[in-house]
Amino acid sequence: MVDWLGRGGIAHCTQAWVEELRRAGKRVNLVTRYGRELAASVPGTYGAGRHGGRLLQHLALVAKSQRLVRSLAPPVLVLHGTVMPQAEIAVLHAAQRAGATVVLVAHEPAPPHAVPGSRSAFVHLVRTADIVVVHSRYVADRLRVHTGRSEFTLLPLPMQVGLIRSATDAVSVIAPSPAPLALLFGNLHRGYKGLRVLEEVAATGANGWCFALVGKGSPASLAGAVTVPRFLEAAELVATVASSAVTLFPYERASQSGAVVLSQALGSVVVASAVGGIPEQVKDGFTGRLMPPRAGVEAWREVLKELSDPKERARLSQLARISVESSHADFVAGVMALIPGSM
Repeated sequence: MVDWLGRGGIAHCTQAWVEELRRAGKRVNLVTRYGRELAASVPGTYGAGRHGGRLLQHLALVAKSQRLVRSLAPPVLVLHGTVMPQAEIAVLHAAQRAGATVVLVAHEPAPPHAVPGSRSAFVHLVRTADIVVVHSRYVADRLRVHTGRSEFTLLPLPMQVGLIRSATDAVSVIAPSPAPLALLFGNLHRGYKGLRVLEEVAATGANGWCFALVGKGSPASLAGAVTVPRFLEAAELVATVASSAVTLFPYERASQSGAVVLSQALGSVVVASAVGGIPEQVKDGFTGRLMPPRAGVEAWREVLKELSDPKERARLSQLARISVESSHADFVAGVMALIPGSM
């Protein structure tokens, strides 16, 4: 199994794949970027890309993956996402020459960087893989349009079992308050995360609520909110999300969201924009609340007013937890059906 980044939401998903397969007695060899979160979290991981800039590190990871495919001769190779499909396609070809079944987990419907050749290489990657797994119908639909491939295996996003387990005795980075906490977290420097809307909501206030914005890209300070403008370690992230009453995701786009799964698993009520694959994860009024795309500040203030009732939050939280646990069970069953032996 190869994870190209070794950190962030895709890495948390990869870790769930590894842990559930190992729990079932299957042997899994994982290779990922040296020194990153995933390598530290999964025992026995092969690391690569210790020296040089990001390009050299990625090429080293590609080369290491090819060598492991040739030496271990796995019956199945799972590739999680893509960073530079022009280079990664060599790993797929090496696996298929060795007789392995290649499973590509397509977390996005397009390559992450618009560099020359990336689009055509990505299309080739998707078309050539023996099995393509997606975690939302939204991604599957767009891949059909962009690549011409028609068959995809849809599995729900898993709960971040390893991430959640790491939070033993961890403490939230937000000090306790008598008022319920509305939290926005993640890599907030990315423009599509909707930071501006929540900055305005927090600055103008919402009766009975306190606000926190945490993660890379959060403002250094903001009137009406606590801000933590840094990367959060796994345990403190879990503790912080668990301490919140609601988590807010005013996204402008999303293929699907591991942050939504984490919040639902930890009991925080999700309020999210109805974009991309998010409506597949949140059933409005039952497992959270959906907002119209690009909803204005007053709409977000109004939904928080409705969620001031702790009984309503408890109802949504309980239903979301049941839903995410059921989805995780479906994920595990699907992975077991895909991976018959060791990797």
